[in-house]
Amino acid sequence: MITELGYERATMSAIAERASSSIGSLYQFFPNKKALAEALRVQCIQEIEHRWRALADEAAELSTERLACRLVMVQIEIVRTHPALLALLEVPPGTRTSKWREVIRQRIAAVLMAHKPRLGQPAALRIAAVVQQVSRALLTLYGRSDADQKASIIEEFKCVLKGYLAPKLRG
Repeated sequence: MITELGYERATMSAIAERASSSIGSLYQFFPNKKALAEALRVQCIQEIEHRWRALADEAAELSTERLACRLVMVQIEIVRTHPALLALLEVPPGTRTSKWREVIRQRIAAVLMAHKPRLGQPAALRIAAVVQQVSRALLTLYGRSDADQKASIIEEFKCVLKGYLAPKLRG
């Protein structure tokens, strides 16, 4: 339901109906929609972590251009596997949401440091924060695009990250 309607428009009643559950049962486990959204995120986090670690393992062998492409495709693969994550980008940030965003930023930084070990953690975290913000915007655009436009959005996404990362990771 959240995937189809978006976080704001999805109601707990509609979610309960889609789950063939009573609203009371839903509230028994989730006191509000934000708690439900957080549970959905937690459900996906293990696979997401696995994908980022796998990219870190291959990052040293990739050119910066290829790394940028892989960064994009890892994120696209994640949202294709878990389409609700795009709608969950709309969830107002909370303590746990901020924690997961920090985990993802650290994973991106680990990928960058695996690619360029001399980068150093402060620079990697700063660059990762920019990559994360750009990715959030472009993933939102991807999610709102028609099926025939998605491939073009992916190519735009790759161009943006290649252009940003090339001077940052040079040398």
